[in-house]
Amino acid sequence: MRRTQLFIFALLALVPYLSAQTFTCDVDQLWYSCDPVTREATVIACKNAQTDYVYEQANIYVPATITVGGASFGGGSGSESENVYTVTEIGESAFEGSWIQTLSFDPESKVRVIRRRGLYGVGIKTLDLPASMRVIEEQGLCIRSSQKTKSFISTLVLPAGLDSLGLSAIVLNKLQKLRFLGMTPPKCAIAEGDARNPWTSAGVVTPADIVVEYPEGCLDNYKERAGIGDYFTAFSEPETPTGVEEIDTTGTRSSAESARKVMQGGRVVIIRGTRSYNLFGQGL
Repeated sequence: MRRTQLFIFALLALVPYLSAQTFTCDVDQLWYSCDPVTREATVIACKNAQTDYVYEQANIYVPATITVGGASFGGGSGSESENVYTVTEIGESAFEGSWIQTLSFDPESKVRVIRRRGLYGVGIKTLDLPASMRVIEEQGLCIRSSQKTKSFISTLVLPAGLDSLGLSAIVLNKLQKLRFLGMTPPKCAIAEGDARNPWTSAGVVTPADIVVEYPEGCLDNYKERAGIGDYFTAFSEPETPTGVEEIDTTGTRSSAESARKVMQGGRVVIIRGTRSYNLFGQGL
């Protein structure tokens, strides 16, 4: 009798542990790992008989929350409110090598981490990271734009709350502009001896001479940040023209070579080529 009681007590002691185990589920063509304790969900790779852990969809939308049903999915009584999970991570290798072309997040997204190789080698052309983003781990967003991947992200905006970048975290060889929104730049992982930082990987680099924009008055913050100030060479505060002084096209051979003069920050800036500003809804 005593042995039976001990067995029952041991089994009861395991119940909270067993009930707290994560589980996987498929919601609207995305696979998640869900934690019943924290009520958080991580986007993970999906196993597919044809593709073997590769998403086939061209367009991926990551919701702010997912709802799964039944006590077997951490629902307790099974009520809807108890089965809502907040999506907080893009998991390790979640989209690595997938066929996705666009990736978008819900405006209320709480995704705060892109894990190692989470968006490695994907063919996306635009990426709007959510304001909740805090960490991009090693090779989290590492893409060699080529005929195969056809990924040509030209501008990337890094949210104000981004706190840290791992080695080779953001490697986009076709990037033209990198815009930081934070007054304090993210901490950057540096590999001693092999010159790696968040922007370089084996055979692929984010161009060091691209335009790097930072909040007004924060140049020193970014220049002094290891992994940013010692890598990039072209820093610029965002340009916001305040008025038009004149448009001078004298002597030009085509509109593509026209010269534009714009009042900006109390000075006249001459802009040549096809570049133009939008001012009060009117193109210059």
